[in-house]
Amino acid sequence: MELTRMMEAQVQARRIYNALGEVESLSEQVAEALDRNDPVAVKVLLAMREEPILAAHHARDILRQMVADTDDGGRLRALLNGGAAENAEESGLANQIAMNERLLGQIQTLDRALSQKIAREKSIYETK
Repeated sequence: MELTRMMEAQVQARRIYNALGEVESLSEQVAEALDRNDPVAVKVLLAMREEPILAAHHARDILRQMVADTDDGGRLRALLNGGAAENAEESGLANQIAMNERLLGQIQTLDRALSQKIAREKSIYETK
């Protein structure tokens, strides 16, 4: 895959990482507001998470379009799905995707705890 495509994909992956970092920070603030029993702050912070989530979705959509528009879309798709780099040019993107996945896992764990704290038995994570 050409280097400029690889760099463009890495930029989009980094945008996702930055947005996820913002979501994580806001989620931690939600947890603190819950501990303080501050429902107004909880509502505001939950609403604030929407913007970085939408930014991450937008960057992901750009990456999907890149896969569709690239002659070697299969290779890009493999990297975006966590595949290992085959050369030095791919390593930056592969590393960024791995970092994104780790951060997303942390956010999901935090989100599960928040959901269960806020919604209790009505949490989307509750299984019956």
